[in-house]
Amino acid sequence: MDLPVVFAMDRAGIVGEDGETHQGAYDISFLRLIPNMTLCAPRDELSFHQIVDFASRYEHPCAIRYPRGAFAEVDLMESAPFVEGKSQLLITNTSNRLFIGYGNGVGRAAQTMAFMDEQPSLLDLRFVKPLDTQMLRQMAVQHKQWYVFSDSSRMGGVGSALLEWLSEEKITDVQVISFEYKDEFIKHGNTKLVEESLGLLPEQLAARVIGE
Repeated sequence: MDLPVVFAMDRAGIVGEDGETHQGAYDISFLRLIPNMTLCAPRDELSFHQIVDFASRYEHPCAIRYPRGAFAEVDLMESAPFVEGKSQLLITNTSNRLFIGYGNGVGRAAQTMAFMDEQPSLLDLRFVKPLDTQMLRQMAVQHKQWYVFSDSSRMGGVGSALLEWLSEEKITDVQVISFEYKDEFIKHGNTKLVEESLGLLPEQLAARVIGE
């Protein structure tokens, strides 16, 4: 029950006009509960190559999620090699807000920041199981509002994992706001139009953050 198998899921998030049943929304929710399963995601082409290299040498089951189309194009610090359960802090600021991106959500978070005057810190989570608890403890001291960007279902997703950890650690002064998908089936169609209908375009997300 602990074999070195890699699950590569190539339709993370909204998949355009492939059909409603093809939306890649639920993998985190149902895979996170499986013992010994590691969940990780790249944010760009370089990190994709790095995560494949990591998975090829990993001695436990591992699930990698990545989008059907291109990664979000943003100018960020170069991706570091993957280490089990370690995140990468990409932008550090004194803001009370922390943007936490997972997979293509990192690029979405960076695009959202472009529509804001106040600049949050930005963390590439990289692993949703296991979590980088050392980094999260540090972030919980420095930032009290966490915003989760991930192309996945909110129920049982990245935000849920973070809230479970905060509860276990008895950290009560951190607010988690998740921009993951609501508990409903997502209609198929042009990706940008679907995201706009869900309020998930960067300019829409920025307005929601500013309004908090």
